[in-house]
Amino acid sequence: MPKKPAASAPSSPVQLEEQAMLIASEIFNLMDQYTHDSNISKFFLTDEIAKASFGLAGGFASVLYTPVLEPEETQNSAILSLVYALITYGFNIYLREHSLTTNSAPYKLPTDPLVVKKLQKKTLERTSEGSLISTRLADTIIAIIAKNVQTHLDMAEFSMKGHKLNKTKFNAYVKLSLYWGYNFARELLTEKTIKKKRRR
Repeated sequence: MPKKPAASAPSSPVQLEEQAMLIASEIFNLMDQYTHDSNISKFFLTDEIAKASFGLAGGFASVLYTPVLEPEETQNSAILSLVYALITYGFNIYLREHSLTTNSAPYKLPTDPLVVKKLQKKTLERTSEGSLISTRLADTIIAIIAKNVQTHLDMAEFSMKGHKLNKTKFNAYVKLSLYWGYNFARELLTEKTIKKKRRR
């Protein structure tokens, strides 16, 4: 399980569940749009962040099948679109939580391709080390969304000729994609905060 940093969160289990459902419902609305609009994520990410997320989504999507998908098979697949959407959902969970815990303080995501690449690599290193970070609120939101994905999507949509989708891996990567997006957003916002502090 991801590690828990010392971060402010709703103080009681009831408040936690209410806040999680509120944020998850916003995600559900966008997930419904994804489901009914040909695999398009409705979250906006800057070009460099979108490229970094999409590239990783391709890697995640390809290993969900036996045999592993070739790049050309992955490129236009429904599973790639879903994994990319899940990463962006995770990203936006962090942005919503950040807004909640900072009283909607303004923020700006970095646009420098080198910075984005560095933080993508850092997030991947955290993934390989099993040290992705989350909060109780994020865990609750991700659990709600993962359950919704696993129980409401038609798995036949992701069938690929000559390949078998591994259901256990699929369920694991649904959560991993959400956590990865959450942690990538966290790294990007933390980088900006550090730069501002250094200028002072």
